[in-house]
Amino acid sequence: VAAPSVPVTIALEEKISVSMTREGGVDSADVKGTLTLTANTEAGSAAVVSINKDVLSRTCKSGWTFSTHPKVDKAKYGKGGVLALKKGGFPVARPVGVLRWGYSSEDAAPITVNCWPEDDGSGGAINVNIEFELNRTDVVLSDVNIVLPLGTTDPPAVESIDGQYKHDPGRGMLCWHHDVVDENNASGSLEFSIAGSDVDAFFPVQVMFKSETLYCPVEVTSVVSSANGASIPNAISKSLVPDAYQCA
Repeated sequence: VAAPSVPVTIALEEKISVSMTREGGVDSADVKGTLTLTANTEAGSAAVVSINKDVLSRTCKSGWTFSTHPKVDKAKYGKGGVLALKKGGFPVARPVGVLRWGYSSEDAAPITVNCWPEDDGSGGAINVNIEFELNRTDVVLSDVNIVLPLGTTDPPAVESIDGQYKHDPGRGMLCWHHDVVDENNASGSLEFSIAGSDVDAFFPVQVMFKSETLYCPVEVTSVVSSANGASIPNAISKSLVPDAYQCA
């Protein structure tokens, strides 16, 4: 791995856990976020980070929680959104989570899935209709995989599909794939039939994706040195990934 080319790297990361009903309703949705700073050089260890706390105070009210690391100066953060250590500098080459946030609300689920297996009446096959819907058009999801167990190693007979699918006979799983789900590709459906008689075999359905769209509108406004106030070059990344996201 190449050494980082800047004195400071900052990762804004969120993990989301969602539990859905089989009808696509959301039982619970929890977002947990962290701002992690890594000092890559001695100059980087003197970093003081400012964020847009005024925006967070205005927009992140009901359902939101924020907390700073115990070593962060709470007074400076409370006054102006400044994330500075009470004393000393950041350890070099060791990531430190300096700010955490959380949000719990059913409306946090960016995508919902409705899976509907039905016996075809013959007693030997099941028809499955499954659909997804993007609930938040401000979010762009990439590499979306909706994975469901089939209860058999037999291949499914796909009647119609938006996107692509892959059958894994070894694990008895079907993966329904979309490169991107966004406001231009906000819903889709898949219909297939397969040998079987147990409509419960197709659960839990799991959803996986990647996104650079955070729920928390946190932005780093400056990174300066505690020694002289000079700006410190930095690299910032954002990511949202599912922790546990399923329809059971």
